[in-house]
Amino acid sequence: MADQRKPVPMKVGANTMSFMWKTSARKALETLAREGYRCFEVMAQRPHFDPYMKRAEALAFARFLRAAGLTVETINLPSLDQNLASASPEMRDYSVRLFERLVAIAETIGAAAVVMVTGRVNPLIAPARADLEGWFAEAFGRVLRAAERAGVHLLLENIPMGVYPRADQLIRFAERIDSPLVGICYDIANAHFIGEDTAKGLRKVKARLGIVHLSDTGRKAWRHDPVGEGSCDFAGFGATLRKIGYSRTSMLEIVSDEPVAGIVASHRAIAQWGWATPG
Repeated sequence: MADQRKPVPMKVGANTMSFMWKTSARKALETLAREGYRCFEVMAQRPHFDPYMKRAEALAFARFLRAAGLTVETINLPSLDQNLASASPEMRDYSVRLFERLVAIAETIGAAAVVMVTGRVNPLIAPARADLEGWFAEAFGRVLRAAERAGVHLLLENIPMGVYPRADQLIRFAERIDSPLVGICYDIANAHFIGEDTAKGLRKVKARLGIVHLSDTGRKAWRHDPVGEGSCDFAGFGATLRKIGYSRTSMLEIVSDEPVAGIVASHRAIAQWGWATPG
C-alpha cells in the first residue's frame, strides 16, 4: 500500500535585508519573532549588525538569542563595499579581513554559516577571466582557513555580477575546493533574473546546497520583491526541493518598504507550494 502520509512542510526563515537601513538586527529579530519567526539570516551592515563589533558585543547578542529562543542560521555580508575578486590586492586583503571577522562573529553567536558572493565583476570592461578566478580563489582560500579553524561553513551565493553567477560554475568551484565546510546558497531570484532554469540549477548544486533564498523578480530588472510580484516559478522550485530531499531552511530575502508585511505576505504565498505556514 502506498504511503499516504503528507510530506512535512519545508522550513522557512527570514532575512533582515529590508531592515538593514532602518533599525538594529536585534530590533528586527524581535519584530519578526512577534510574527512567529525563530530562524534568521542577518545582514552584516552598519548600523544594523556591525561586522566590526567587539567580542563582548557578539557575546551579548548571543545571550539575547538564547534568552529569546531565536537562531541566526547565517550571516550575510552585502556586496557593497567589498570584493574578493578585485584587481586591487589591497581591496582583496580588506575583504578577506572582513569575512574573517564575520566567521569569528558567527562562531560566537552560534551561526552555522557565512554567506559569500563570488566577488564583483565590472560588466562594462572586466579583467581577464583567468585573473578574476585566480584572485577570487586565493582570497577565498584565506577566508576558508579561518572558517576551518572556527568550524563555520561558507556558503557561496549565485549573484548576477559574481565571478560564478550560474549553478554549474558554483558547483565546479566548490567541488574543486573540496572542503566539507564549503556549500552553496542558491537564490531563486538571482538565478531567474539571469535566465537560469531554477529547477535545473537546484539539481546541479544539490550535493552542497546549504540554504536557499526566496524572493521574486522579473528578467528586465533585478529585484528581490515579495512573492507574486515577479515571474519566478515557486511551484516548480518547491517541487524540486522536495525531489532532491532538501531539508534545510528556505530564507525569505525580501526587499520591501514594509518589511514585515512583505515577508509575511510572501510566506503566506509560498505555503501553497509545500513550505510551512506562517506563525
